[in-house]
Amino acid sequence: MNKSMSFNKDHYTVMANDIIKGKQISTLQQARFIRLMIAQIVKQDTELKTFTCRIQDFAKFFGIAPTNLYSEIDNLCTELLKCQVHIGTGNPKKPWKKINWFGCAEYDGEGGLTLRLGEQITPYVLELNKWFTQYQLKSIVGMKSVYGIRLYEILKCDENKARDTKNIFTYEIQKLREMLGCENKFKQIGQFKERVIEKAISEINDNTDLFVNHDYIKTGRKVTAVQFGLYPNRIKKYGTIKK
Repeated sequence: MNKSMSFNKDHYTVMANDIIKGKQISTLQQARFIRLMIAQIVKQDTELKTFTCRIQDFAKFFGIAPTNLYSEIDNLCTELLKCQVHIGTGNPKKPWKKINWFGCAEYDGEGGLTLRLGEQITPYVLELNKWFTQYQLKSIVGMKSVYGIRLYEILKCDENKARDTKNIFTYEIQKLREMLGCENKFKQIGQFKERVIEKAISEINDNTDLFVNHDYIKTGRKVTAVQFGLYPNRIKKYGTIKK
């Protein structure tokens, strides 16, 4: 029996760290549907369930115009079924395990959607006891960039690794491009900094429980990595990262 989708900003999205640190290529709307679906899962669930929702409720929850969704919903359902996460295997001959996020994404033509996550995603979102990351939907509801959502998840995963009030993590540019799903976009480093990193950090600082500052690391004259400093957002320590 299908269940009605709940739209509650206090609900948690809980995912295995392997997914968080995997390669994800998605649009903003796809990313929103994925996180909303994962937030429907409760601790007692032993299997994935099918959910229904109204487009207007989804639009209201994320603060977007429903007319924009109605015009693209058929295509969005098609793309949701194609949307994948690539999880690292550690095997250089076959480095990625490719998993579809959705097993069902149907539009009834009258404003209703039926959605179900794909069975292969089950061990990464269901009955998780360790090596997972969780956050409340309210942290991403106001974000307008898919890169903001993804960078927040990645840094939230890192935050769980340390108990200090100040955590510093460094990522090579190529690794960030891979995880954020923009390996073939924003080829110029200036574009990548402005449209991906800077915008994502701004959204994280404005919407979430994290406050992030950052430095760009150069090898010679080339920017090769980004160093992120993480703080609880209630502290909001500004400035450059203390080495």
